[in-house]
Amino acid sequence: MRDCDLENEFIKFISYGKHRAGNTISSYRSDLEQFVKFLSCDEIAEAEKLEDIFVSGQSVNQAENQRESLLIGADAEKIRVFMDFLEKSNYSQASIRRKFATLICFYNFLTSQHWINDNPTIGITPPQVQKPKPKILTEEQIWQILHLPNLDNWIGARDRAMLELLCCTGIRISELIKLDINDVDLTNLRLKITSSGRKKRTLDLTGTAAQTINYYLKLMQREIGFDIENPQNPLFVNRFGKRLDARSTDRRIEKYISLAGLDRSVTPYDFRHTFAQTLLRQGASIERLHQLLGFGSNSAAQLYVESLKTI
Repeated sequence: MRDCDLENEFIKFISYGKHRAGNTISSYRSDLEQFVKFLSCDEIAEAEKLEDIFVSGQSVNQAENQRESLLIGADAEKIRVFMDFLEKSNYSQASIRRKFATLICFYNFLTSQHWINDNPTIGITPPQVQKPKPKILTEEQIWQILHLPNLDNWIGARDRAMLELLCCTGIRISELIKLDINDVDLTNLRLKITSSGRKKRTLDLTGTAAQTINYYLKLMQREIGFDIENPQNPLFVNRFGKRLDARSTDRRIEKYISLAGLDRSVTPYDFRHTFAQTLLRQGASIERLHQLLGFGSNSAAQLYVESLKTI
């Protein structure tokens, strides 16, 4: 089987069998295509020749027509050389770990489908990533950020509503932008969340957040004619009425963090850290954190709690 066919079979498997998020699937495909280009180099140890492969416009599919599958033939040594090449090419440790995780998942798939007998990634140790310590925002800092958006227009009202939700629920940016209008119950103060893997949970809304969302929706309807009566419409949209994406949302949140004069190392994810730390100070259990923050398991929640204790 050709490498492109193996890639497609793998992508189908993780798309329908594992319910991976769209960004994750794109990363898997990109990582595999990069590895195939790496393997297609005649002399794999010569990094200077590898650079020509990555900058050239040669199609991976064209090269595959002239050879057997390189992915199936790859062994542990070739994977180690690939990891070394990424490190020498100044990829971050986080990127290298992600690419290695892709290879682990891919070769587990090949093994499960009996295309290979042994997973060549077994025994290879990826680089260790030094994670930055979570930042916890003070009540004063949160108040300052929340009151920066201009509520005289619907864009500012939208940004205020997004900030309110991040602060009062601890949801991820990826969950925030997936929200539809029918996910918000402004009467009963409830919020339905769909996380990666299509897992669902329901959270409480504060009265202030509900009022801000209601104000934003009515102002948006009046200013741009957006149909807020259609429950399937996205809750947070851009100026063209289309759902916001993660990158533009991150930029909007980072803008207000900067305007508030906070340290440049503060990120949108620190709203989630602050929410979790508040819960812990109020005596919340690991199980409660698991439920509210949408962790995959109690053990994942436990690790997260341990990281917060280092602050």
